[in-house]
Amino acid sequence: MIKIENCEFLENASLKDFCTFKIGGCAKYLFIVHTTDALIEVCKKCACVNIKYKVIGLGANLLFSDFGYNGAIIVNRSKNIEFCKNIAVADSGTHVTTLIQKCLQKNLSGIENLAGIPSTVGGAVVNSLGAFDTNFSDFVETVECFDLAENKAFTLNHKDCNFGYRTSLFKKQNYLITRVKLKFLQVDKEETKLKMMSALTKKKSTQPLEHPSAGSIFKRSDIIPAQIIDRLGLKGLKIGGAEISKKHAGFIINTDNATARDVLTLIEIIKEQVYTAYHKTLETEIEIIT
Repeated sequence: MIKIENCEFLENASLKDFCTFKIGGCAKYLFIVHTTDALIEVCKKCACVNIKYKVIGLGANLLFSDFGYNGAIIVNRSKNIEFCKNIAVADSGTHVTTLIQKCLQKNLSGIENLAGIPSTVGGAVVNSLGAFDTNFSDFVETVECFDLAENKAFTLNHKDCNFGYRTSLFKKQNYLITRVKLKFLQVDKEETKLKMMSALTKKKSTQPLEHPSAGSIFKRSDIIPAQIIDRLGLKGLKIGGAEISKKHAGFIINTDNATARDVLTLIEIIKEQVYTAYHKTLETEIEIIT
């Protein structure tokens, strides 16, 4: 259909292979782009021929519909990183853990507590990624973007990005993130390595990493969803192949070929019971793609 350099193209591709939940139907079209230029070009082509599209990274915070996606899913795998002293400029498709490992080699520190989280740099910006008292956005200096409507590239500074808890300007504005400039601290390599290993150990001991999931299902507010769900005795509740994790009640896991419908049914049960017991409305953190 569309031939572009540094880009792979598939038709009727199973979305189970492109998300951490391992759930979803097929995408009518699927592009895997390996450079920021290819990313921009594919999005331009899709917009030009009126094909709806969705850019994803590792698909870690998504739930795809059982009916698939009647458009183009664009998988961003651009991953170039450039360093200058304590500054890193990373392509938006760079895996956050890869960036952390590269920083470690350069004696740079800051985001090592985020090691092991399945996110790209672009996804970390959009969703204002955070864990273990570390916020990715705290290290963001500028974000290079492309506005398809205006057909122009531009750069936003940290303040312009409107970072908040699990949100940013990019949740509302349809800008393509191409590259991100981050400023880190220069510290002893061994100290950083110990922090990274500690974060990975804590993650492994507290989260159900042995099963596919999309991470935390609900956003925190004045309540901690996992604690409330646990108190309501909902751990282990199962619908089809989807289950509220016994290890961490904030996760819904795919134990046996779960469907999106299974997951959505569990989400509704949780929300109803939390509202009945506490008069609190939980907000989903995952994005549902239809």
